[in-house]
Amino acid sequence: MTKTDVMSYLESHGNMQTKRIYMSHGASEPLFGVKLTDLKSLKKEIKTDHNLAIELFDTGNSDAMYLAGLIADPKLVTVEFLNDWIKKANWNMLSDRSVAVLAAKSPYGFEVARHWLKSDVELVVCAGFSIYSTMFSFTDDFKINLDEVKELLDYIGINIHSQSQRIQNAMNNFVIMAGIYILPIYEDAYLISKKVGKIQPMIAENDCNTQTATDYLVKYKEKGKIGVKIKNLSR
Repeated sequence: MTKTDVMSYLESHGNMQTKRIYMSHGASEPLFGVKLTDLKSLKKEIKTDHNLAIELFDTGNSDAMYLAGLIADPKLVTVEFLNDWIKKANWNMLSDRSVAVLAAKSPYGFEVARHWLKSDVELVVCAGFSIYSTMFSFTDDFKINLDEVKELLDYIGINIHSQSQRIQNAMNNFVIMAGIYILPIYEDAYLISKKVGKIQPMIAENDCNTQTATDYLVKYKEKGKIGVKIKNLSR
């Protein structure tokens, strides 16, 4: 499939309601407003095509850029490549979900995450936390620097309420994911979650996002799911 083929597909599957939702969350033109289900269906057809991913990301079209993250080959990216993409990812669906997950699946996940957390750019910082959170879900505990995770949890416990709303949400998710997926970290994450308490969600409150990190951790523990890794990570 060529770039022209893909862009034609994206244009034909654009949805005005979806476009309005994306733009209300920070997306900007150009974009067609393609639903994630359609993007993932196209990803199944294309599978992995790194060169096509580069072409699509360079279009600047938000739908094409998200798809690029889905079909890029994590084994072929470099730190420089990921730094370039995160600079161009202009809203959170691209930064937190497309580029960050690609980084997490690459050989440079933890390295890039550490670097991005030092950024002055809000979206980049959030993407750094997103890399960690994603990697916790599938990386064996012995490959994770537990001391580093504990230091970040302590940092979050002290600083979360002085951060922007978006960074607060990224930090809170870090606490949840660390506690759920890293068995030796559960108690540390639980204690920090109690210290953090409730934060303001990014979207209108609903039955899910009114729950605190503590609520999530307790619920997963009751279900016996603490430390259970994801075998096949999809995006």
